Amino acid sequence: MDSSRTDWRLDRGHSPGLRACVLSACVVLGALGCSVGQGQGELTGSVRALECGIDDDAYSLEPSFFGGEVTGGWLNIRVQRGSDLEQHADGLAIHVRDVNEVKQNRLGLPIPVEADHLALVQMSFYLNEACPSGFPSDHRLPPVVMEAVGGQIRFDSIYAPDLEPGDTLVEAELLNVTFTDRDDPEGRAATLSGTFSFFQQRGAPAQRFP
Repeated sequence: MDSSRTDWRLDRGHSPGLRACVLSACVVLGALGCSVGQGQGELTGSVRALECGIDDDAYSLEPSFFGGEVTGGWLNIRVQRGSDLEQHADGLAIHVRDVNEVKQNRLGLPIPVEADHLALVQMSFYLNEACPSGFPSDHRLPPVVMEAVGGQIRFDSIYAPDLEPGDTLVEAELLNVTFTDRDDPEGRAATLSGTFSFFQQRGAPAQRFP
């Protein structure tokens, strides 16, 4: 994929935290003896990306890779089909701006998902396997990255190392989260619901290449 094209699209109105979440090269180890990216989850709904022939009201992401990265008070989460680089995979990127706030005051409560860069939770949904772009595919096609503009997420558990370093479980449910591409709202849109859970590894990220 042409990385310059991806950067250009993500820089247009997206927050630095969300952009870091989508393009992060860090992948964490699963805790308690789990392999890299191990967890469980299911995300279903409707997805439309007309330029690559997707118009599916019974879409299922079927994620098999789950990872997180803590930076200061931020938590960036990746829920993805397969463990390939984001540039070649389909998945969901979640940016939590303040894990301490969620841990102390929001567990078990629905949190609005908003496009505002000051929102507590932001998300993006990318289809870089189903809709490949850049080299060696058609370099004229922009990557399919949709920004969440509505819906809610509920965290039943979250990793907040400043408060409880031993509680490494991340567990959440998406509640009708809607996504769109502001440059092509008719051709690119999605609504997803579902759950995911994984254990956050405390320590250095895993090496993602053999």
